[in-house]
Amino acid sequence: MYAVVACNACKRKRVIDLSTRHSKCPYCENQDTNKDLQILYRSEDQSMARAALSQLTGFSKPPEKKKPSEDTDPLSTLVYRYEHCRDLDMKLELLAEGLTRIYGTFTEENVLEVDPKNGEKMMKKMLVDGFAHEVKYGRYSA
Repeated sequence: MYAVVACNACKRKRVIDLSTRHSKCPYCENQDTNKDLQILYRSEDQSMARAALSQLTGFSKPPEKKKPSEDTDPLSTLVYRYEHCRDLDMKLELLAEGLTRIYGTFTEENVLEVDPKNGEKMMKKMLVDGFAHEVKYGRYSA
């Protein structure tokens, strides 16, 4: 069992283990008998006692870093990953699977959105190498 108490000498708050008879203040080195200390908070979990101590002393956690937005544009993410991919086969696979995941079935215009310069070549290469196949006239899937 753990408790948050105030030192009898310096009055600073600290966490003690109630299973022991005495505790020493880390601030003023005063030795206290645990049964003589006024208990401000008690818990079986030491982390809960530490959390209570931080609240009692006015300590607040530093602000959490904001995580990147979960609602990022999937097409811009695909374009970024495509532009930073160096292996041609991985680019073709990434392009075919990414467009299929975004649109279900994609067109050559969708490929041109990702790579305006080489879109037509990439589309032909995806079909020849088997990364994509035509499901309807002008509609493709990975």
